[in-house]
Amino acid sequence: MKILLLTGYLGSGKTTLLNRILNNRKGIKFAVIVNDIGEVNIDAALIQQGGIVGQSDDSLVALQNGCICCTLKMDLVNQLRDIALMQRFDYVVIEASGICEPEPIAQTICSIPTQVPDFPADSLPCLDCIVTVVDALRMRDEFKNGLDLTRPAIDEEDIENLVIQQIEFCNIILLNKASEVSPDELGQIRQIIRNLQRKAEIIECDYGDVDFDRILNTNMFNFDEVATSATWVHEVEAGADVEHDDDDDDDDHDDDHHHDHDDDDNDHDHHHDHDDHHHHHH
Repeated sequence: MKILLLTGYLGSGKTTLLNRILNNRKGIKFAVIVNDIGEVNIDAALIQQGGIVGQSDDSLVALQNGCICCTLKMDLVNQLRDIALMQRFDYVVIEASGICEPEPIAQTICSIPTQVPDFPADSLPCLDCIVTVVDALRMRDEFKNGLDLTRPAIDEEDIENLVIQQIEFCNIILLNKASEVSPDELGQIRQIIRNLQRKAEIIECDYGDVDFDRILNTNMFNFDEVATSATWVHEVEAGADVEHDDDDDDDDHDDDHHHDHDDDDNDHDHHHDHDDHHHHHH
C-alpha cells in the first residue's frame, strides 16, 4: 500500500493539489487522510450519496470515482490499518497539517512493518514519496524571497524553522504559484531552496497542476537518504564521504531508526533528533 505524504505551510496549495488527486480520471482509487475535512472543499458532484463504509459522520467523504477523504481521528497506524482492511484503495495520500514536521510522520509509517505485528501483511504501508508544497508568493511577501530562511538565529518556535524542516525533509518540492512572482524572484527562491536541500526535485507549477506520474510510484523515499539530504548535514560532515553506500542500504533502512515510535508511552522520543536541526545556518 503506497503512501504519498503531502506537507507544506498553511495556504501553500496543498488542498488544491489534493482536489486534483481526488478528481483523478486515471482510475486510481485514493484514500486521502486529512487533518480537517472542513478545510478541503471537495466538488459536490464528486461526492457519492450515502457512505460506503457505514460512516454517517463528517469524518469521511466518499467519492464517485472510488476515492475517499477521511479525517485523521485517531492514531495514524490505526487509520492506515482500517484503510488496508477495506481492500479497495490503490494509494493513500496523507496531508500533514500546515504546522506539522514531516519527519515524525515518516518515522511512524516506516516503523509499521517491524513494530505493528497485526498489520495486514499483504497491505504493509510503503512511504513512496514526500512532497512539500512551497508557496512562491508567500516566500516573496513573507520571507523576503526566502532570505529569511537563511538568517543565523532562527528559533525553534519560528515559522521559518518549520518551513525549513518541510523543505529539508522531502523528495519533491512543488514550487507553487510560480507565475505569480517575477522570474528573478523565482530564481532567488529556487536558489535558497536548493541551498537548504540539495537532492529534492524542484517542480514549478501553478494551482498544484503537476503531472501525477511525477509524484506517484516514484520509489523515491529512503529514510536514510532523506534524513541526510539537508545541506547542513553535508556541511557538518564535510570531508566525510557520506554518499559512498547510498545504494546499499535501500532495503534495511526501516530497521534502525524506528525502534519504539509507536508505543504511546514514548511520544517524547519523536523529537529526539530535531534539536540538531536548528543551528545550521552559521
